[in-house]
This record gives sequence, C-alpha cells and structure tokens, in this order.
Amino acid sequence: MNGTVIKVEHFSKSYGEVVAVRDVNFEVHKGEIFGLLGPNGAGKTTTLESLEGLRNPDSGTLSVAGVDPTRESKKLGHVIGVQLQTSGLPDGISSMEAMKFFCTYQG
Repeated sequence: MNGTVIKVEHFSKSYGEVVAVRDVNFEVHKGEIFGLLGPNGAGKTTTLESLEGLRNPDSGTLSVAGVDPTRESKKLGHVIGVQLQTSGLPDGISSMEAMKFFCTYQG
C-alpha cells in the first residue's frame, strides 16, 4: 500500500445528464489529515459514497486501504467507519430494522 490509504484516479459520476463529479484525482496518505471541501452540489457526497461502496463510478478507479469499493465493498466494513450525513431514521422504522440496516455496513 506504500502509505497511500485512499486513492482516487479519474473518478467521474453522473446522474442522467447531471454531471456530479468530473475527472477527480487525489490521494490520502497514512497519518495525513484531509478535507474534501466545496459548495453544495460539488460532488463531495457522491465521492464519499463511492469510496464507501454505496455508489459505482461511471469511470475511474477508487481504492480504500487497498480495497476496491466497486468490486469488494463487503471488505470495507473491516477497514472504514461510516458517519451518515443525517442522523435521523425513516418514520416507522423499528429498532431491530435500524440495527439490521447499520449492520449491513459491516458485511
């Protein structure tokens, strides 16, 4: 892994005709503090959700701790934690349903 814990190369993602992310490249190295900043609609959430294995890129490659989230998303639960953008749960969801939902992140 040579000290690189996150690698994004030529990552692009669109939703229909709306381009959310276009040709993004960056690396995060072990011990480095990294921030992904930008205005609303800049593609920050799409990029992070793709790194978490929740969305597939249209093009480019992603790697998190040597794991390809596009092909090996089940392995990510052992190397990353996920903080959802909002903390609320859908109305009517039971405690057991919530637990099962969050457990899916661990595989």
